[in-house]
Amino acid sequence: MGNAANILPELQSALATTRSKIVDALAGEIGTYTFPDGTTDPAIALLGLGSNVAIYPPQGTSVTGGLEVVLVTLNSIRIENRLDGIIQSIVTQIILRQYDVSKSTISPLFKILSVLDIAGDPIRTIIDPFIGNIETCEMQVLHSFFTGDS
Repeated sequence: MGNAANILPELQSALATTRSKIVDALAGEIGTYTFPDGTTDPAIALLGLGSNVAIYPPQGTSVTGGLEVVLVTLNSIRIENRLDGIIQSIVTQIILRQYDVSKSTISPLFKILSVLDIAGDPIRTIIDPFIGNIETCEMQVLHSFFTGDS
């Protein structure tokens, strides 16, 4: 099912599927990145293992329209030994950042929970006017790949 030395192609496919499910579930709730050169893109970033960029969005980018979604895939791979091969599991952290103070991350969270299997309990950090933060919600998905003996 995969090459034990390189599961990157399978991971990239899994990340594309995860991103697509999130975009479909959140429909019009995802905000917009406005880059320093004036161009725009949906406010969803894919970082870490399996992405093609080191920093995204670039410094000086603003988020408008509310919700930013950031997917960060960690580079640690858990290996589970099986009689006929191994299972390699990789965690992707999903971070929701709500820039619209009239909205929360609860509705987007429930929409994501309806389309993805989340590993563990999500963590929500609410706005605190004393520290000037924005509301965030963090959760994880686990991508597992089986590699048979061969």
